[in-house]
Amino acid sequence: MAHTSQRTVMVTGGHITPAMATIEVLRKQHPDWRIVCVGRKFALEGETVESEEYRLVSDAGLKFLPIIAGRLKREGGVGAWVALGKIPIGFFQAIWYVMTERPDLIVSFGGYVALPVVIAGWMLRVRSVTHEQTRVPGLANKIIAHFSARTCVSFSDGVSGLGDHYLYTGLPLRNSVFTPPAKPTLTLPKEKLPIILIVGGSTGSVSMNERVYAAIPTLIQSYTVIHQVGRLSWEKAVAVRTALRRVAERYVIAPYLSESDYSWALHHAALVVGRSGANTVLEIAAVGKVAVFVPLPWAAGNEQYHNAVYLQNAGSAVIVPQPEFTAERLISSVAQCMKTRELRERAAQKLASTIPRDGAERLARVIEDLIH
Repeated sequence: MAHTSQRTVMVTGGHITPAMATIEVLRKQHPDWRIVCVGRKFALEGETVESEEYRLVSDAGLKFLPIIAGRLKREGGVGAWVALGKIPIGFFQAIWYVMTERPDLIVSFGGYVALPVVIAGWMLRVRSVTHEQTRVPGLANKIIAHFSARTCVSFSDGVSGLGDHYLYTGLPLRNSVFTPPAKPTLTLPKEKLPIILIVGGSTGSVSMNERVYAAIPTLIQSYTVIHQVGRLSWEKAVAVRTALRRVAERYVIAPYLSESDYSWALHHAALVVGRSGANTVLEIAAVGKVAVFVPLPWAAGNEQYHNAVYLQNAGSAVIVPQPEFTAERLISSVAQCMKTRELRERAAQKLASTIPRDGAERLARVIEDLIH
């Protein structure tokens, strides 16, 4: 891309990893552009644990604007009414941010956090481009698509029959995913056991972790387990590790894996276990790994299940529904995948050759076209 005069790009949405991958490309190709981010400062509603998006954006030296975004909660109760009441607050915040920051373009990475920002931009005549990570868009993204000049998608089967403003770019993947370091900063056991990498998304997964903990004593008899537990589950993970005594070093835990440590673990893992957010699924697919997926059952539109099916249909993954996910089922699923590992790895490598690695560059070109 050609070097151009300063522009302001406002990035928003709940999927921070593809957002940071795209920001990395924009900063490299347009160092004079100004990038501001709008998102959640805290990981979960009512918590005081800072979100990974806030940490990553702040660490990158970018301006972060916190928003109190409301949403429709399907479970009902008082919490649903509180969340609903936040919608107008987030909407007025979004209008203020767009008016004061004066972006040339809004780049949305979806979800209820992005919705008020995109609509505020539309009202103030600021165009937006949205990136849809999942195979099945949730309610917020379906609404956002009506206000966006372009909607880019991660999966090649996600644009059929949807109209000209839908484009297939693939998912913006971090360069670090494909360039693992020679050594991680993690403290690993001296024994060379096969590695199982367990991830629950950027915030971890409290409900999934509880079932994983019960399986750890059995798993570490045969494997080294690297577990990104999330900051909310850190203390419990430390207690589980301490109870393992002499073999505790086989259970490697981190609240959040750095890019380099995650890349190293992903490349060296014999098997990956985790939720099936689009980013996790496509990073696993791009590197050609075998996986056990436990889709988040309350994700909008059951999107995580549909993401996981993409790899299951290719023959490289096994899906375990959350109600069936117990310590015993995890142990048996790991055994099943390891028994058929050679066959599944061939399927995973075949799938990897179809996953675009330049999704961030493709999305950056769409952004530049819209700005000019």
